[in-house]
Amino acid sequence: MDVATQAVKKAQAAAKAAQDARKTAEQALANTQTAAKQVAAAVQAALASHYIKLDAGGNELSSSATSWSCVKDKNTGLVWEEKTNDNGLRDKDWRYRHMHNYGGYGNYKDTNGKVLCEGLNGVCDAYTYVNAVNGTGLCGRNTWRLPLPKEFGTIAQINSGSVPPHIDLNYFPETINIPTKGAYCTENVDGAEHNYQGVDFGLPILYDKYPNEAPANVLGVSILVPLRFYGEIQDGLVNNPGQASNWICYSRLVSTR
Repeated sequence: MDVATQAVKKAQAAAKAAQDARKTAEQALANTQTAAKQVAAAVQAALASHYIKLDAGGNELSSSATSWSCVKDKNTGLVWEEKTNDNGLRDKDWRYRHMHNYGGYGNYKDTNGKVLCEGLNGVCDAYTYVNAVNGTGLCGRNTWRLPLPKEFGTIAQINSGSVPPHIDLNYFPETINIPTKGAYCTENVDGAEHNYQGVDFGLPILYDKYPNEAPANVLGVSILVPLRFYGEIQDGLVNNPGQASNWICYSRLVSTR
């Protein structure tokens, strides 16, 4: 066999090897894409079984429902208020003073003149809101309350690409995402006034920094914040219910019955 023929055969063999390698790579890519779709489908199925949408009477709805009033977490048994976007009592944009262990002290506007809430006869504080929602019998319940910080931790999650707010927007779409400004009210766990905490779903969740901690515990070092920093003035330790500039938070109530 002459040199030219050998060169041709080698070239043909190399071309075939390259073609086979390409086919192998294409098959591997197809397998990876199929696996990714299967994982995504499994994740969606898990999420669908994790939460249940409820109507205003507390009846279960399909996961594809486009309107719902509450969300039940099958893992914890907690039922969460879903917010509205209609300027009504439970509108997602309303804010509340949260600096005393009782209600009836909040005012209608903040110190910049912006309306805090509607539907509470001009008294916009967290516990007045709790009482009002219980009065409506939302989702067939009258045991609504402010969540504990660790309870908020059970619905916090890292979304695809770590994009905030860190919550399942398929079930909690009306969630505020204003980092360092948009905290949610939590129950005061130690009883000390002016020591109220909030949860800011717009802040990063530091799971990577605390790999040995339970997810709910990581909440305490990532998106749990002191409400004294959430208002119009810096760390305003004031005791003036009518004009207090800090301790302002949004609301998402929970029920355990």
